[in-house]
Amino acid sequence: MARKVITLLIFFAFIFGGCKKETTPIIETIPSNLFPLKVGNVWYYSGYEIDTAGTKISGTEFNSSTTIVGQIQFQGKNPYVVIDSFKYANRSIEVDTLLVYLEGGYLYAWIDLTGEVGIPGFEYRRWVPFVKASGNLNEPYTILNLDTTITVNYQGQLVPLNIKINITGNIVTHEQIQLPAGKYDSYKFEALMTGSVSVGGVTVASFTSKNYIWFSPGIGPVKHETPATGSEKGIRRELTGYKVS
Repeated sequence: MARKVITLLIFFAFIFGGCKKETTPIIETIPSNLFPLKVGNVWYYSGYEIDTAGTKISGTEFNSSTTIVGQIQFQGKNPYVVIDSFKYANRSIEVDTLLVYLEGGYLYAWIDLTGEVGIPGFEYRRWVPFVKASGNLNEPYTILNLDTTITVNYQGQLVPLNIKINITGNIVTHEQIQLPAGKYDSYKFEALMTGSVSVGGVTVASFTSKNYIWFSPGIGPVKHETPATGSEKGIRRELTGYKVS
């Protein structure tokens, strides 16, 4: 009798164990209001440089702000003009300008690599889909994919120079982060850039870099971080206040 009971228990365990319902993973969508675009919106940050371990480097503190100052007509679009300003101790104020507009589920940005690459004869200027503003979380996309060859004059000889630059973007995760201004529900954006320069199929220079921005729905960018590399210090900026309407 005991043997029959054991056999039945094993049978039912097998039946019910093999009939477990399959769970469907939840697909999380990206909110459409990660970067409120309106003239007059402004975000304030405190920042500092970081080492390769992500640790703050003492004496590198600065304050910065991001302000939407206007809207213009430029290259067939009506982008917002965003001013990034940085104020370091005992240094002049540094200013960067960004042009952005929202279209088709992406926040587009005007990118100009001409001066960044710094190679005579190289030009690259265009609108690129910078931050994904709709769709699903953790779906990488291409921001820029450049593969071009230009001819340069090197010591009196014309040399073909191949330049490759690839930038991918991704809203990688949804998380809570603690900042000087408080705790924020945020979506972490990651941009990965890789590039190389080669002559005759031989690579003479290459680089890889990452940048992160945390966006809070209805608020905007609440944290920025560029990790340090073996040759350059990293930068971290964290929200201290904002005015968004």
